[in-house]
Amino acid sequence: MKTLIFGYGITGKAVENFLKNKSIEYLIYDDNETVLLDIEKELLFDESQINIIDEIVISPGINPGHKQIKNFGTKKKIITDIDLFSREFQGKFIGVTGTNGKTTFVNLLTDFLISKGFNAVACGNVGISPLSINFENKDFAVVELSSFQLHYASSLKIDFGIFLNFHSDHLDWHKDEKEYRKSKLKLLTFLNSNENLVTGFNTFSKKHLEDILNVSIDKDKDELLMNNYDFDDTNFPVDTCLSFIKIIEKLDINPDEGFEYLKKEVQSEHRFEFVDSINGTNFINDSKSTNFHSMSVATSRVRNALLIMHGITKNVPEDEINVSDEIKKILIPKNMNIDIDVLNCEIVKLDSILSLETYLAEEYQNFETVLFSCGGSSFSDFKDYKDRGLFFKKIVNNLKENRR
Repeated sequence: MKTLIFGYGITGKAVENFLKNKSIEYLIYDDNETVLLDIEKELLFDESQINIIDEIVISPGINPGHKQIKNFGTKKKIITDIDLFSREFQGKFIGVTGTNGKTTFVNLLTDFLISKGFNAVACGNVGISPLSINFENKDFAVVELSSFQLHYASSLKIDFGIFLNFHSDHLDWHKDEKEYRKSKLKLLTFLNSNENLVTGFNTFSKKHLEDILNVSIDKDKDELLMNNYDFDDTNFPVDTCLSFIKIIEKLDINPDEGFEYLKKEVQSEHRFEFVDSINGTNFINDSKSTNFHSMSVATSRVRNALLIMHGITKNVPEDEINVSDEIKKILIPKNMNIDIDVLNCEIVKLDSILSLETYLAEEYQNFETVLFSCGGSSFSDFKDYKDRGLFFKKIVNNLKENRR
């Protein structure tokens, strides 16, 4: 019997190397035949070989409605690279999920643990398959778990689970919010103990996290932590700070040390990143904001601001939008599908996001802040959110150069 590698991108190649090292026979499938041109013919899967496949390792992002996945039905076990990793890893597995802030949290916690002398690594949906790292002798693996990965995950063994928040997202991939929630909640089923669940909370939302998770959250303790530590002194959202302090406590590390670390650290690139100030106007790059909730949170952190939105809204309902009154005008490209009637301020429609620089050159000085917090995925016009963020930062640089 053989393992089928379903999807031959970064994850698929990491799975291949892992299987080779374990002397496990495998076949490879990908919709994009060009990525398979250099693969030996005997390693390529076709449907006549289905009976020799006992396990399918699927790459995240492949839609459950994919024709081949439907053909497999329930006859074949589908797992992820995270499952393979979990079978082998001997250290502590910290799984992190939520709608917003996962990558920031994973990198923040990993760097803190390393600063305390632990051998820790960040992996998962941060862009690194855990199978790509040398995980021998690691004390901790801090693994970002997307809803895509959790949807397919089969048997993870998670020592500590962190659920930062929950808001609608990826409804272009998941059938509906119920299915999206079901995928996220699988984190709880993989925990060794519910005592090791750490929760943040939902900001700017009518959805309470304890209702989403159907677990009891000690709100008195959360309130005490927020009173003891002034999270406004950090560069991170409250749910990130609260979850960070709570997991630090569970790892038997002094939370005061965690808070001091939070105060010194800065946000990662493209997440509410201060770019520059021109003639008293601050430019903020929040290109990593790919849903309405993260955009809404960003608007609560600025004053007298121009908001620039962009991207594919992924079928997320507009009732997730909660724009601060400090937003005085919103720029929206014409190719962004959004009901502007829910936005209670002046709206300007741009012919294209590519015309943004021309508009800003005339208007930015009327605002204290220009906030590039998009509220949609980047793929309508850019390679990814990083490409989109660099586009905005180049515009800011050009505006500054032209003022000299």
